[in-house]
Order: sequence, then C-alpha cells, then structure tokens
Amino acid sequence: MAEGEELSYSKWLNESERRLHVAKAMTRDLLASLRENKLQEALNPDAGLDQVVREQKQKKERVYTQCRQHQNVIDASYSCIQDLKRAAKRTVDSITQLTHEKYKGTANFQVCELRQELRAKRPPSELFKDILDEALEQERQLLLSQRDSLLALEAEGKAIIDEIEEKQILLTRNSGERRVNMHHDISSLNQKVSMQIKQPEEAATPKSKLREESKQTLEDTYKLLARYNEHRRKTQESVEEFRARRENAKARTEANLTKRVQQLSERKLELDTQLRDLITSITKAERELESSFRKLSPNDAAKKEKLESDKDLLERLRRLKDQVAEDTRHKSAALEIDNTCKRVNAAKAGEAKLKKEMPPVRSRSCVNFRSNGDKDRPGSSPASPGACSPGGSRSLKAGAAVAFQ
Repeated sequence: MAEGEELSYSKWLNESERRLHVAKAMTRDLLASLRENKLQEALNPDAGLDQVVREQKQKKERVYTQCRQHQNVIDASYSCIQDLKRAAKRTVDSITQLTHEKYKGTANFQVCELRQELRAKRPPSELFKDILDEALEQERQLLLSQRDSLLALEAEGKAIIDEIEEKQILLTRNSGERRVNMHHDISSLNQKVSMQIKQPEEAATPKSKLREESKQTLEDTYKLLARYNEHRRKTQESVEEFRARRENAKARTEANLTKRVQQLSERKLELDTQLRDLITSITKAERELESSFRKLSPNDAAKKEKLESDKDLLERLRRLKDQVAEDTRHKSAALEIDNTCKRVNAAKAGEAKLKKEMPPVRSRSCVNFRSNGDKDRPGSSPASPGACSPGGSRSLKAGAAVAFQ
C-alpha cells in the first residue's frame, strides 16, 4: 500500500515538473516571438498601423508622388513659356532688322534702277556695255537676291511667331489641366470632400493621354526653340553679310561711275579742242581758197585742178567737222547723263518712282482756258470776243483808261 502511494506521488511530481518545464519553454518562445514582432514593427512603422490607416497613408504617398510629377512638368512648362516669350520678342526684333535691311536694299535698288533708266537714254553711239553698266547690273542682281533671302527669312520668322503663340496656348492649357488634377487628387484624400466633388468621366482627361500630350508638347517646344536659335543666328549673320556686300557693290558702282565721268570729261575736252582746231582750219582754208580762186588765171589748168582738189579736201574736212561735232554732242549728252546719275540718291530715286507710278492729277483750281473751237465739247460755252482779244477784260480796260487820263 505504501509502495503504491509512493509511486503515484513520483508520477504526479514528474508530471507536474514536465508541465512546468513545457510552460516555461512555451513562455520563453512566446516572449521571444513577441520581442521579434516588436522589433520588426519598430523597423517598419506601417506594420503597426491599422489596415485603413495604412491604405490611407499609401494613397497619400501615391497622390503626392503624382503631384510632384505634375509640378515638375508644370515647372518645365513654365520655363518653356518664359523661353518662348523671350524668343517671340527676339524674333520680332529679328524681323524688324530684316525689314530695315530690306528697306535699305530697296533704296539702293531704286537708285540702281534709276541710273540704268537714265543711261538707257544715251545717244546710240554711246549705248555700249561699259564698266559702269556691268557694275550696275551686278549690283542689281545682288540686291534682288538679297531681297529674296530677306523675304524668306522674314516669312520664316513670322511662322515661328505663330507657332510660338500656339505652343504657349498648349503649354498653358496643359499646366491648367495638371493643376486641376492635382487639386482633385489632393481633395480625394479627404473622404468627405471626395464624396462631394466628383469629376465626370467624360470631362476628365486620361492620365496616360495627358502624359503623352505633355511629352510631345515639350519635345515640340524644344524643337521650336532650336529653330528660333537657328533663325536668330542666320538673321544676324545675313544682316552683317548683306550689309557688307551691299556697301561693297555700291562703292564699286560709285568708283566706276566716277571713272566713267572722268573718261568722258577727258574725251570731251579732246574733242572740243579738235573741233576748235577744225573750225579754225576750215575758216582759214575757205579764205585762202577763195583768195586763190580770185587770183586764178583762166589759162592755168594745173593750178585750177589743184585748187579743185583742195576744195574737195575742204569739203571732206567739213564733213569730218560735222562728225566730230556730232560726236562731241553725244559725249556731252552722255556726260550730262552720267553726272545726273552721280547726283541720284535714295530720295530722288524714290520721288522719281512715285511720279512714275502715280498718274498726273489735274487740280480743280486750274483755270480752264478754252478756244473757240471747243464750242461743241460738252460743258463748254462760246467765248465772248472781248475775252478772246488781248486786253479784252473789262477790268483791264478800266485800268488802262485811268492810266491814260
């Protein structure tokens, strides 16, 4: 009996010790697991949050990430808009420079054209292609080519300005759409606000489409700015180059004009001297031949033949004198025309072109003098005899009567 009770007590004690040991082990494992969970929660703050709070935080981070992307695009668009504004102002300045150069070239072209028109009126013997004609033609071709280039650059500048205005509108609209999306996304963080404000699906722009449009618009804007820079560079270079070439052509024309005037002046002086000598020789020969014919004996056939030969020579000399005189007149006319060309400037050329283009206008204040033959013309009245005769006016007759009293 005592031995059975002892065995039961040992079994009971062992069983209790085992249970305590297991409980301690499980407690140790549980505490270690809890410490590990706590450590992980400390390393990851979101792990300790509720699911609703976690989703709200993730949504907030996602919204603000999108807002940062929107803001980056808005900043880039704003920078592009400012660059486009500066580009528009400088392109307008480039067009102004091109217009000024075009007007300067037009003034030189009018001077060149008027000089060619004046020189076309030279006498037929002077209508040959000299160094001045070549210089004027070269200057004319140069000015025409420059005008075409300036017009092309001016048209390109105007097209760039139109495209700049279109890109500014697109960038401004894109920035506005992104600001609306930012406001809508931020408002969606507040549940109450998100329930009250609902954007219609048809009015909302898909984000992928908006992203593609923004990317394409920015790429086109950068290409447009590159075109503007190229146009600005070409404008500056063209203006400087055209100005230098135009001045060189003008200086060459002026030098050839001065040289041609000098040649004509020297030639005219030589012809004047020769003409005076011819006139003197002819006058002297006429007197001497007349005297010789008076002294000629009727029986002296040899002397008569010689005098007739001298008379023929004098006649040829007279014809030569007429040719020299005509050549002198032609040289004088050509010299006068070239001197007129030398006095031509932009103001005179513009005035001549204006007179040629505008028809003559008869002033209403002009007196309409009519003759007796205009009776049949509509609106005409027969003139009185007193009005047609000199001094037929009554006021003139009265004045004459007072003067002779």
